[in-house]
Amino acid sequence: MRWLVLAGLVAGCTSSGNDGGAALGEPCSRTQPCNSDGVCDYEAIYEAVGSAGEVCIDKDADPDNDGLPNSIDHCPDTPGGFYDEDNDGIGDECDKCPVAPPPETPDLDNDDVDSPCDPDPETPGDKILFFDGFEGSALGSAWIPSGTEVWTPIGGELQIVADQPDEEYLQLVVEPVPSFAIETAYRIDALDASAATHKVIVRGYDSSPAGVANFECGVTTSDLGAMPVVALETNLDTMSTPALGSAFSTNSFYESAAYETLANVQCAVVGDNQALGAAQDQITPASLGTAAIGVRATDARFEWVLVVGRPYMTGSGAPQ
Repeated sequence: MRWLVLAGLVAGCTSSGNDGGAALGEPCSRTQPCNSDGVCDYEAIYEAVGSAGEVCIDKDADPDNDGLPNSIDHCPDTPGGFYDEDNDGIGDECDKCPVAPPPETPDLDNDDVDSPCDPDPETPGDKILFFDGFEGSALGSAWIPSGTEVWTPIGGELQIVADQPDEEYLQLVVEPVPSFAIETAYRIDALDASAATHKVIVRGYDSSPAGVANFECGVTTSDLGAMPVVALETNLDTMSTPALGSAFSTNSFYESAAYETLANVQCAVVGDNQALGAAQDQITPASLGTAAIGVRATDARFEWVLVVGRPYMTGSGAPQ
């Protein structure tokens, strides 16, 4: 699944410390910084064809009137931009893929979602429905906890201590779409040794009154099994495959992703850049509008959550 992503570069083109850099209005880059009067506008690479591209802008100005001067605004042309999850100089609110630096060919289908975040990068129509890098000091108002456990943003991570046997979910409602993808990145802190089953998963489901379609994708381990598995459960069936490596290591960085479209769900998990496993199964055709992350008897730190969707059905729908 090509859309499973990794984080990257170092942000910012701030003052060079002298006046030997590019002047205001001149082209800039990470290797050609601006002089002490300006900062580089990396958001300009997303502007219309024929624009000046990355140029130096006044570090003290605030052209988007969001209260952030350009010196600390990673989206100088769009409201927001205080946070930059992937450190590529482009703020989360204006980044076509907030968890990976712009690739060489960023948006093949011209739908404003860069291919690393686009579950179907050759079919137009996808859009980012939700992103949270958990950079603030409080959980965003869009999130709804399922139980009594506390989800705490600390230092750009969302921590959950789940020492109870029941599964704990953190869910949010987005625009219902027939082509729906959710991805998260996380680390494991500890497992509850007294529990028989451990899980870290992503979910999607139809939250309409008569909706039945749902899926759960991620890693699970049980004292009834010989080893952890990558499991996919839908309202129609359950599939699993043995994990190809450690799925609950406290020293690893994991990503899990699921993509639902055309009555099919694909699920994949990666650990330290290596595939742990994948599963595919059928689901009742529906527009999914609720996303969730969840754990069971596992203390974890989530780095970010990304939800992407396409409001109409077209193309193969198969992740590349």
